[in-house]
Amino acid sequence: MNEKSIEELLTEVSQESEARRHDPLPDDAVGTRRDDKPAPKVLSVRLTADQYDRLATIAAARDLPVSTMARLAILEALDQHARPASGPIDLNTMTAALREVIRPEFLKAG
Repeated sequence: MNEKSIEELLTEVSQESEARRHDPLPDDAVGTRRDDKPAPKVLSVRLTADQYDRLATIAAARDLPVSTMARLAILEALDQHARPASGPIDLNTMTAALREVIRPEFLKAG
């Protein structure tokens, strides 16, 4: 039996899919959502060429599409904005916390 490996099958299917990506959908095709949530909103954002290039560079470094990187940047900013400000650092509290996790021999003066 000459069965294809899963990698060969995935490569074949992806090549066929890519070659036919602009084919019209069948007349009886019906789109469905996988859940009952409302449809996502679409946001159009204008960037300068430099801003876009910076975003594209970061996306490429993370092996992500530019749109996904833009979405992540927006979500990270929203998450950061939702966090309460930590306020000034109390050095006594910081020292006590470090003393709990650092071995005593490392804390001895030279």
